[in-house]
Amino acid sequence: MDRIARIKDSMDIRHGLNNQAVGLLPLLLLIGLNYVYTYLVSFIVASVVCLVSLVVFWGLARGRRYQFMLLPTAATLALYSLFLVLRLGPMLYVYSPLITEWLLVAVLSAIGSVQRVVIGRVRRSRRPIFRRTQFRTALNEFFFVARIAQNAYTLHLFVFLFYLLLPEGGETLWIEQLLQREAPLVIGLGLLIYEQIRLTMMKRGLAEEAWLPVVDTKGHVIGRVAYSVSLSAEARHYRHPVVRIAVMYGGMLYLSRRDADRLVSPETMDHPLSAPILFGQTPEQAIRELLGRTCFSKSDLKPRLLVRYLFDNKRVSRLVSLYVVHLRSESALDDCT
Repeated sequence: MDRIARIKDSMDIRHGLNNQAVGLLPLLLLIGLNYVYTYLVSFIVASVVCLVSLVVFWGLARGRRYQFMLLPTAATLALYSLFLVLRLGPMLYVYSPLITEWLLVAVLSAIGSVQRVVIGRVRRSRRPIFRRTQFRTALNEFFFVARIAQNAYTLHLFVFLFYLLLPEGGETLWIEQLLQREAPLVIGLGLLIYEQIRLTMMKRGLAEEAWLPVVDTKGHVIGRVAYSVSLSAEARHYRHPVVRIAVMYGGMLYLSRRDADRLVSPETMDHPLSAPILFGQTPEQAIRELLGRTCFSKSDLKPRLLVRYLFDNKRVSRLVSLYVVHLRSESALDDCT
């Protein structure tokens, strides 16, 4: 049971939707502290916060919240320390926020260049941690946020460079201070707020969406996945349970034409009633809900399980529970025609 619970948890993609922009907070702290402290004090405080965050997210909370953005943040602080080692203090005294921003862009550019390689290796790896949906979702979110941060800060650096190229008469002290000190902080906080709003909307949409159980060949539930995720899969990645009901009267089988947009056998004659079993539902509950929204809802029907079988094609993989009901009068059937 514990193994099944862990698999269920790992297939809920909402657990991997973490705000990766939070990992930029140590750098934003470094930039913000420059207003009141020296660059050395600001660097020490930011480094301590980054180190504690790495211990929490990659130590104590490892496997729960994957905060990948802390890794480029730590790399940026490590490169920043080289300016201290090389005794470039005067440059840091004047341009500490811009140097921090430039180093971050360089690190994110290097990460972006190996994105496809990293994702490819994670997909091909057989290590359990790399196969967890939570890990892969967080990794995809990290690359998404990293790309936005890189583009935003690169654009800001170009704007500031263009401003420096202006004639002295076109330069204004407060604009220069805004571009040099406030803008990097505003960009980081804006990215943090934007990402939080986006993730909140995504989680709300997933919470309202139908979830389908993922089962093995014996019908044991081994996970769950959002209905839209299952539909978007290019191959049969997930096996879902469904119920189908064959309607009979007087030894005759009632058939109806399937819709043209069905994934399985479109526009063919088939049993009229079928529905997926939602996560947490039993086949009996799915049948009652299915009959309740059809023209047979007023009939006294007692579905009986006929057979359970596997169905697979290039688009879907299903475990089908076929039930049969016998109508007691033609009036119920006439109401449906």
